[in-house]
Amino acid sequence: MLSSSLPVFTGRWLHHLLPTLHTRRQATTPPTAPNSIDAEAVAAPVPPAPNTTDWLSRTLPEKATTDTTFLIDGKPYRLRLSATADSAHMLRIATDGIVGPALAADSNFARNRLVEGPAGYYRIALITAAGQPVMRKEFRKPDFYQVAGADIVVVSEPTPPRFLGYYPELGGLAFWQEVGIPGSDVGSCLFYLLDLQGRVRHLAAGNEFGEGRADCDPLPTPRGGAFITCHQLLRAGRPPLPLQKPHADLVLARFLSDSTLLTIYQYGEYVVTNDSLGNPESMEWQVPPGMTAQPNAFVLNLEGRKLAQFRYQGFASALGYSVPYAYVPASNTYYLLDTERGLRLIPWQNPGATQEVKFRQMTRFQPPIRPTEIRFFIEEEDTRFEFYADKNHPEQLRYRRVKTAG
Repeated sequence: MLSSSLPVFTGRWLHHLLPTLHTRRQATTPPTAPNSIDAEAVAAPVPPAPNTTDWLSRTLPEKATTDTTFLIDGKPYRLRLSATADSAHMLRIATDGIVGPALAADSNFARNRLVEGPAGYYRIALITAAGQPVMRKEFRKPDFYQVAGADIVVVSEPTPPRFLGYYPELGGLAFWQEVGIPGSDVGSCLFYLLDLQGRVRHLAAGNEFGEGRADCDPLPTPRGGAFITCHQLLRAGRPPLPLQKPHADLVLARFLSDSTLLTIYQYGEYVVTNDSLGNPESMEWQVPPGMTAQPNAFVLNLEGRKLAQFRYQGFASALGYSVPYAYVPASNTYYLLDTERGLRLIPWQNPGATQEVKFRQMTRFQPPIRPTEIRFFIEEEDTRFEFYADKNHPEQLRYRRVKTAG
């Protein structure tokens, strides 16, 4: 949350109060970064056996590194990342309200709306194993104005880029860059690609820090031919496929397999009501007419073609969206939970053949477990759902709800 000296509007309030400040959406706390990436991590990995792979659960490793050794064309290279603030050179820019008076440039903030922050430098150095320089790239704060909101970038505290891997078929070295208001949950992560000469091949919005964060991590397909940035789907030799939709939040974007992905949206946007003095008084999420029953979940192939579409409202939204689900290897099926309706089944081998099984179509569980049943759990808030699925008929389900402590 914002410190007490900042305005009371935080997270999504601030984002929707100022829709023109920066690209929509798209990490509660910023997304975690990968561990040191070794040769095996950056080489095209061999995917595990299909019937044991839960692609929806793939996330970034928890630990970041600023000094990484990896292979390019079989040769070891070293990547060093750093960021510095230069308080001897301060930047000033006007804000429309998303940055509060605690970061004001002077005492006239109420009149001039100027905020201030130090100049920032983000450095990337690639060297050979013998220490010979290969590439050096430096970003400055203004380089990020167009994708993160200039006032947020100006007041942000520079942090090193996070190395995501080397993907030559997509453009080169991939990075994740955090930019946010100090002491708050307001900010975003940017995604960019650099070639081995330091040229920017791609720079775009990624994900948010807090409320409004998509259930998404910037990750490649196992063979490296495509990459989800949480804002776009990048494909080798093809233009980026936008994952955002107008008048909607991206709830989830994740690969289901090496060739398919799932996207889910919440249609609508916040509408602000002002008081008689023109100050924001309230906000209400409003859904465009005709969209309340429209499909908001889509199974896509890497060409962007829809393999399936359906209505799904089971996601949660607090400091970021989350989708409760389970993957059952024995039946090769994803199960998405909607606590009000039931389960949405997505078969791994044929994700276009989704189906919904409502709670009223299921049987209440009574022991014992049958020989062909597989037991799995999905927890949502204070309730634990126990499901028993026939591994030969994944749509045949028994279930029970168990209240959890607290």
